[in-house]
Amino acid sequence: MPHITIESGKLTDDQKRMLVKQLTKVSSEIMNIPPEFYSITIHEMDDASYGIGGKCIDVVKREYMSRH
Repeated sequence: MPHITIESGKLTDDQKRMLVKQLTKVSSEIMNIPPEFYSITIHEMDDASYGIGGKCIDVVKREYMSRH
C-alpha cells in the first residue's frame, strides 16, 4: 500500500481535498496501482516553524511581497 506524505504551510480544506484527489490519481496512473490502495497524510506547519536559506518562511514571504 503506497503512502504519500505532504509537508506544507497552511492549506484550505478545498486545497487538501484537491491534493488528495490529484496525488492519488496521478500516482495510481504512474505506478499502475489501484487508487483504493493509496493513503495520504498532510502535515501542516505554520510559516515560522520551518525555513529556507537561513530564514523562516514567514520572513521569506514578507521580503518577497515587499519586492513584488
